[in-house]
Amino acid sequence: MIIDYFIQKPNRKVTHLSQKMDALDGLKKQHQQAFNYRLKRFLVSNVGIGSAFTAGAGYQALKSSEKHKSTASKISKLTWLLRLL
Repeated sequence: MIIDYFIQKPNRKVTHLSQKMDALDGLKKQHQQAFNYRLKRFLVSNVGIGSAFTAGAGYQALKSSEKHKSTASKISKLTWLLRLL
């Protein structure tokens, strides 16, 4: 009875807790793999390429220090490439 109370019952709880933690770790790993897969699929798709191009063109237009050209005209000059994608 004393052995059961002090050794076996806590050991069962520890084993059960370890199994739950292993299951949660497995779910986290599956979730991370699925997220990485979806991210790679999005980046390869036309939407991902187009949005990356738009963000890059907008950033370059805002970063440019040329005074005589407006930001909107620079972006409009590059929209043909976006339409191509």
